[in-house]
Amino acid sequence: MLRHLFVPGLLGPMPGLERGDRFALPHLETLLARADRLVEPVGYAGALFALFGIDTPAAADLPTAAVCFLADTGEAPAGFLLHADPLQLLADRDRLLAFDLEDDPLDADEITQLVEDFNVHFGDDGVCLYGSPAGRVYMHCDRTPSIQTHPLSAVLGRSLDPFLPYGEDRRCWRGLLNEVQMLCHALEFNREREARGRPTLGGLWLSGGGCLPPRGQGPVARLVGDDVLPRGLLALRAAAGGDELIVEQALHRAVLRAAPTAWMQALAGLEDRMAGLLRDRGELHVHPGNGTVYRWSARSARRLWRRKRSLFECLEANSEAPYADKGV
Repeated sequence: MLRHLFVPGLLGPMPGLERGDRFALPHLETLLARADRLVEPVGYAGALFALFGIDTPAAADLPTAAVCFLADTGEAPAGFLLHADPLQLLADRDRLLAFDLEDDPLDADEITQLVEDFNVHFGDDGVCLYGSPAGRVYMHCDRTPSIQTHPLSAVLGRSLDPFLPYGEDRRCWRGLLNEVQMLCHALEFNREREARGRPTLGGLWLSGGGCLPPRGQGPVARLVGDDVLPRGLLALRAAAGGDELIVEQALHRAVLRAAPTAWMQALAGLEDRMAGLLRDRGELHVHPGNGTVYRWSARSARRLWRRKRSLFECLEANSEAPYADKGV
């Protein structure tokens, strides 16, 4: 059996690691040294779409919102859909920094109020919000806008301005985002959150726009993990293959939060699991999200002449790895 292990964040970037905290990672370092190297699209989402055999236009977003909506609801969305991820916005001198609400997410009642108020306010503008049972928020558009967006992962911890929508309709959509910020500021539940010292909803981040793509011919038959995007892609497949897909997101979450301790803990856990995966007689493809697939087989283990490098040296060499550039 062929296994695909997706581990975005395996090679960072993760600045700020103390040298004294580093440890040996013999199985991961053996993999990186001795495996064959194949090329795939950069980024978690781009690599997944390629694995599932789904072609997308080069000058357009990967339609991750529509695929995730399918996984969340079991229904194909009608028309063009965007992620509308809740953001906390914090002032830093003359700019706003964006953070997610993962540590204190909106509950079902808060999402219901957000959706209702948004749809009343923008009812004549051809856009509306949907809240999914899983707590995710999507925006439906009556027409296909001429914009491209950056994924949520690109903007977290950073100023909004360099990552705003671009394209022919950019002015309209940047204006809409500003208006959404004002709408969020007036929400009743936001005042309650603020009074209790909880993070408030400052706006919505729009990304991953598009219609549901056609079914692909990818080889994956089984998913290990509960990430919403591969679940949606698995539901889209036209024919079942025999491959297994394993998704590990702990390293990526630590990268997004610039949390070295959490990253090191997740790395140690992956190293423990890697021993069994490398001993397995089947082929293993490891996808770190940097545009390279590490293909391990029984033949790889015999390449004793390939010198291992510390994974932390590889990390330093990829300190600016663009994992967030294309739909992570």
